[in-house]
Amino acid sequence: MAKIESLIPESGVGFVTNNRTDNSHFATQVVHDLLIKIAGMWHELHSDHPISIGQISHKGGGSFEPSHHQHRNGVEADMRPIRKDGKNLPTDFLSPDYSRELTREFVKLLKSNARMHRVWFNDPQLIEESLTTLMAKHGDHLHLWFEDQQESTPRVLRKGDQGDDVRQVQEKLIAAGFPVQGGADGKFGQHTEDAVRAFQAAKGLTADGLVGPKTRAALGL
Repeated sequence: MAKIESLIPESGVGFVTNNRTDNSHFATQVVHDLLIKIAGMWHELHSDHPISIGQISHKGGGSFEPSHHQHRNGVEADMRPIRKDGKNLPTDFLSPDYSRELTREFVKLLKSNARMHRVWFNDPQLIEESLTTLMAKHGDHLHLWFEDQQESTPRVLRKGDQGDDVRQVQEKLIAAGFPVQGGADGKFGQHTEDAVRAFQAAKGLTADGLVGPKTRAALGL
């Protein structure tokens, strides 16, 4: 079994967390990375409505009783339904502040970019659309059960990242006429972020300095 030692941060690009303790948000490395990548993709679509990730597993896994009967293996995460106001507060599918439209859109994004065993959530409309599955006591949160193995998904790049994928972005920026001071050194610093923002503005994209799917596509990556 994969190690369950990767801690989801309190917040990040496209996500916040809820019901957090010092031993509640640990995942396998695969699921940790995938959640953060999908949150980054969601941010590109709805930057003012971050997803709220609930409890996942204890560090090292094992029983999560009495809070959860599952959540033992670092591959199951709770998530609050998305609210119309974008706030990180409880809601359920019967509440007037619940956004079925945004929650539906997120589940479709999730299923298009991750291998899932199930998404449990009791909104009858989403169940009818075969997006979620009924489970007792799941009217106020989604239960995301990921498969252990996932296809590689490009990460959302931001200032502070390093690697060959950063270098590829820098090379594309330079070739497109957006120079990066210091050249393509594989380090995503302020000069790279400035070049990304300029490129995004020129292409009519949200100029947030993040390299997600839309920016990658525009760069030809």
